[in-house]
Amino acid sequence: MIVESFSVVIPSYNGKEFLRKTLLALKKSTSQPLRCIVVDDASVDGTFQMLKKEFPEVMAVRNEKNLGPTASRNRGAKKTEGDAIVFIDNDVLVRPDSIDRLLDFLSKTINAGMVGGTLIDEKGRNIPWNMGKKLGTGLIREYDSNREVSWVAEGFIAVRKELFDVIGGFDEWFFMTGEGPDLSERMRKRGFKTYFVKDAVVDLRESHTHPRWKRKIWSWMQFPKFYFKHGFR
Repeated sequence: MIVESFSVVIPSYNGKEFLRKTLLALKKSTSQPLRCIVVDDASVDGTFQMLKKEFPEVMAVRNEKNLGPTASRNRGAKKTEGDAIVFIDNDVLVRPDSIDRLLDFLSKTINAGMVGGTLIDEKGRNIPWNMGKKLGTGLIREYDSNREVSWVAEGFIAVRKELFDVIGGFDEWFFMTGEGPDLSERMRKRGFKTYFVKDAVVDLRESHTHPRWKRKIWSWMQFPKFYFKHGFR
């Protein structure tokens, strides 16, 4: 299915200053969404007030309690319109052509259910954990071209909205991290593949909400959940 329109969903928790930069970068994108939905996950730093004042065009949704990024993404997705949903973390800065390149690949690749781009850190390095693993192995690889992978992380991805809705969105059993690989696997079981798109490049400014060591612990905690649910392949 050709992707002609899309919405953007951004979950945010106590990341007001980073979110502002994320939204300003999105304004410079050569492709603009039908809707941009930011889900404020019960922040206490004035995020919701900042959205209302500085970005009135954004649909701001506020959780009354902290539900986590997975549930926040699902809540935002329910308000989307268009053929695709682009999920962006609130510490990701898109470049002017990032979304164009991601959606162009999704549109041209009939069997693609999910696509993810290249994440570049503050030192200018590729972040390999976003690139999924080599099919049939447990190895994380850094790829130099577009290719099918077992999964991509959820920080900057595009999914077909109809497929996302049919399979019920992200599994909220995965509170934080793991929901992207799980969604990839559920799409694969329906005959849709996941692709890494090398030239869809964004800049990641991570670890502002939680320290990196804590994020790593949470990430490792998701592996048992994933393999309990899907097994090894």
